[in-house]
This record gives sequence, C-alpha cells and structure tokens, in this order.
Amino acid sequence: MSSETSGDTPQSEPTDAAAQSPSAHGEGTGNDGEKTSQLAAILEAIQDMRILRFSVVIIGIAAAIWMLQFAQVILVPIVLAFFLSYVLTPFVNMLMKVRIPATQVHMPRGLAALVVVVASVALGGLLGTFIGDQIRRLIMELANYREQFVENINRLRETVAEMQNRVEGYLEPFRREGEGISPLEDPAESGVERIEVFADQGTNAEFWGAATDFIAGGLTGLLGIVAQALMCIFVLVFILAQGPSLHQRIIDAVGNSAKKRRATEVILRNVNDDVQRYLFNRFATNTVVALLVGLIFYLYGLDFAFLLGIFAGLFNFIPYVGPIIGSIFPATVAYVQFGELQAVFWAVLIYASVTGLEGNLVTPYVIGRHLKLNSLAVLLSAIFWGWMWGAIGLLLAIPIVATMKSISENVDSLRGVAAFLRG
Repeated sequence: MSSETSGDTPQSEPTDAAAQSPSAHGEGTGNDGEKTSQLAAILEAIQDMRILRFSVVIIGIAAAIWMLQFAQVILVPIVLAFFLSYVLTPFVNMLMKVRIPATQVHMPRGLAALVVVVASVALGGLLGTFIGDQIRRLIMELANYREQFVENINRLRETVAEMQNRVEGYLEPFRREGEGISPLEDPAESGVERIEVFADQGTNAEFWGAATDFIAGGLTGLLGIVAQALMCIFVLVFILAQGPSLHQRIIDAVGNSAKKRRATEVILRNVNDDVQRYLFNRFATNTVVALLVGLIFYLYGLDFAFLLGIFAGLFNFIPYVGPIIGSIFPATVAYVQFGELQAVFWAVLIYASVTGLEGNLVTPYVIGRHLKLNSLAVLLSAIFWGWMWGAIGLLLAIPIVATMKSISENVDSLRGVAAFLRG
C-alpha cells in the first residue's frame, strides 16, 4: 500500500499543476487585455483633450480678433496713448527737474505731464495747419496741373507711339505674308482726344457734385476722429501723470507671488526699455528724414517740397512698404511739374537716398542693436494690424511686436512665441 501510495503521489502533482496552469494563463491574458484597453482609453481621452484644447485656443483667438475689431473705436486711442507716453515721458522727467519761478519747488509730475501734452497738441495743431494750407494750395492749383498733366501725357504717348512705329519698321522684313500688324492709330486723332476728353470730365458739374457729396459724407468720420483724438489726449495725460505709481500698481495687481512679481517687473522693464527707445528714436529719425527730404526738394525746385517731406516722415513709420508708397508722391509731383522722366528719376533718387540711409545705417545702429525682431514677424504684424486698425495699426505694429516679445520671453508657456519673434 505504501508503495502504491508513494507511486500515486508523484503522478497527482503534475496533474494538479496542469489543471491549474490554464486558468492562471487565462487570468494573465485577461489582465493584459484589460490593461491594453485601459491604456487605449487613456490615449483616446488624451487625444480628445488635445483636440478640445486646440479648439478652445482657435475659438479664443477668433473671439479676440472679433473683439479687437468691434472695440477698435475705444481700443485704438487707449493703445495709442500708452505708446505715446513712452515718447513723451523723457520730456516729463526733464520738466520735473525745473523749479517753479520764484520758488524752490520743483514742478509736480501732474503739471509737467499737462504742459507736455498741451505743447504736443499745439505742435501737432501747427503741423496740421501747415499740411492743410499746403493741401488747399494744391487744390487751388489743380487746374494748372491738369493742363500740364494732359500735355505731359500726350507727349509721352507720342513718344511711345514713335517708338512703336520704329519697332514695327524694324520687324517689317520679318513679317510673314498674310500676317500684318494693324497700323498704329494717329495719336493726334485718337488717343490724345480720349485723354483730353477724360481730363475735361474732371471739370464738369457731376465731378464736383460727387466731390461735394464725398466731403459732406466725410464729416461724420471727421467727428469720430476728433472724438478719438480727445480720448487719446485725456488718457495720455493720466498715464503720464501717474507714471511710476501706475508701474507699481501693475506689479501689485499680479498678487503676492514672488515669482510672478519678479516676472512682471522684468516684463515692464523690458517693455519700457525696448518700446521707449524704439519710439523715441523713431520719432527723432523720421523728423530728421522729413526735414532733409523737404529741404532737398525745396533746393531742387519741386513744388510743395515740405509737404512731401512730411509725407516722407509719416510713411517712414510703416515697415518695409512705407518708403515705397511714399516715393509715389514726389514722383507724381515731379512729372506733373516738369513733364520729364529725368525729373521723376531725380525726385525718386533723392527720396530713396535719404530714406535708404536712414533705414540701412541710422536705424540699425540706433535701434537694431537692442530691439532684435524677426523680419518676417514684423512684416506679418504690419499686415495684421494694418488690416485690424488701418493706418494707426501700421504705425503701432512694431511696438506691439516688441511688447509681445518682452512678455513671451518671461512666460514659460509662450517661449515658442518668443523664439519666433526674436531676430
């Protein structure tokens, strides 16, 4: 019995192990399958969260763009006032060092801010009066320019027609039989008459009636511009008057976190340094450009020379395309006045020389060493803000990009934006 028992015992152990092994293997397979399904569910949830987050970001950007367009009547003067404060702050600080006459008291910041803003508005008024007077003179002389313009166009057409006739004469031996080029019409009987008729239409009653309606319709827009200008002036006075206290209030608004306060301090300091240096130097260099262009055009004998100089300074604020657009005005005036392409060439050369020296030598030396921005980012910013806010957006494109760069460099989640904006 003992031998049988001992013989049965070793046979039962493999049987039990074999009976238990399939269930254990099946249980392991079930756990692996359950883990895989859980992992797949987690990955799917993460993918859904990413899609949801991307959708929220897109919706947020679209809402922000809509808000910027919808509230531009309010936002444009406020943003313009903030950036103008960077230009005028050095003058406010200078006046604060001046003592009030017959006293030992220095001029308070509020009074200094008010004096600077009033002086700036007065200077802008004088500049606007000069521009308006020049435009009035230009309108009064349009009749004389019209006759000169028609004469110049007719002369140019005759020259082009003569060149075409010469080319036709050179190509005559190479013409195939049966393929003739229609003879060119006599300029004195066709094209010139059409040009003169087209120019004569500018003096009839319908033209001036349309011009009157246009001016009358623009009065509403003018009133809106005046309202925005007044809002900008008032906001500018308060920003300049508060000065350092506004800086401290912004830091206090972020809370008690030392990291956030330190990051905000760095952002404000960088924005102040970059934007103030850029705007102040930009205003200074473009003022010099306006004076130089106007003076050289005056010595050259070009009509409305200083008005063209002012246009040169204003268009030079617009990145890249500003100088190109600005060259159209002196070229047009030179051709209408002198009627020669040589005069157009010299006018454009003078304009391009002054703006080119400023853009390629002065600005990179004065501003470019400190304010390093990606050229593509600047161009895209000019296109976007020009589309959003028009001419004011074009003027504020680079300061806005500089501000975004300073903010993104100190916010961890915006490091990628900073890398793109950095030049």
